[in-house]
Amino acid sequence: MRRLSPILAGNGGWIHYQALIDRGWSAGEILRARRREKIDLLRRKWAIFADKDQALRAAARRGGWVTSVSALAHYGLWLPPALAADPLLHVAVAPDANVPIDRRVQLYRIRPVVERSPRSLVAPLPNVLGNIAKRLPYIDAFAVWESAVAQKLITSEELGRMPWTTKTGAMLSREVSALSDSGVESMFSVRCRRAGIRIVQQVPLAGRPVDALIGTHLVIQIDGYEFHKDARQRRSDIEHDRQLALMGYTVFRFTYQDIVYDWPRVERQIRAAIAQGLAREPRVPRF
Repeated sequence: MRRLSPILAGNGGWIHYQALIDRGWSAGEILRARRREKIDLLRRKWAIFADKDQALRAAARRGGWVTSVSALAHYGLWLPPALAADPLLHVAVAPDANVPIDRRVQLYRIRPVVERSPRSLVAPLPNVLGNIAKRLPYIDAFAVWESAVAQKLITSEELGRMPWTTKTGAMLSREVSALSDSGVESMFSVRCRRAGIRIVQQVPLAGRPVDALIGTHLVIQIDGYEFHKDARQRRSDIEHDRQLALMGYTVFRFTYQDIVYDWPRVERQIRAAIAQGLAREPRVPRF
């Protein structure tokens, strides 16, 4: 007796009805499996778990597809913590779609960057990134885009060749890179760029790369949103800081809260360090 659940689980919790037919399932087999395994068939085309996330179900019911913030988890992309509890379901639909208004659903009718497969319930990655560029503040969008590049879901070269439909999308495609290890590092890099502070990312020092280097001797290390959950990693980071100090480097360590919520103070401290010569090669006194 074949089961539908493993197939859906391997495809994000959903699958197109015709895709099952193509795999050799009969209509009767699908019906019986649905009843046994509590699987819904929405709009007679989308087999989806009855308890699967609501964005997928909202998209299926409206003849649309999941996009923007709601699609980030499907691609494993960085999600700004402030949006983790976002109550809206983000769904893209055709420009001429007749869809009833629902305060729980944010609809997008903008022209897609690439065409979506009619058998997909999640927007293609470039379309998700395009909607993110429209929906989120620039710095948050930049972090999301860089997470896609860092995870090798798309390259910066590919982004540069896409026909972006907004000025923000085009700007992001020129600025993102694969050098940031986390969303907060991406936010730090773009804030520095806007402030005119030159940084070099992922410079290997004392046996491992540092998050950023300013000048020759000012090291910036950034603790991510959940850094405190790994005590072993924290001890390793502190030991590395001591090694850098013994080599003559100045190490500034900032947290997620610093970068996101207290950037003016971060910028002031970095500029003060530069003014004091901490970013330059220290002079060795001659006797």
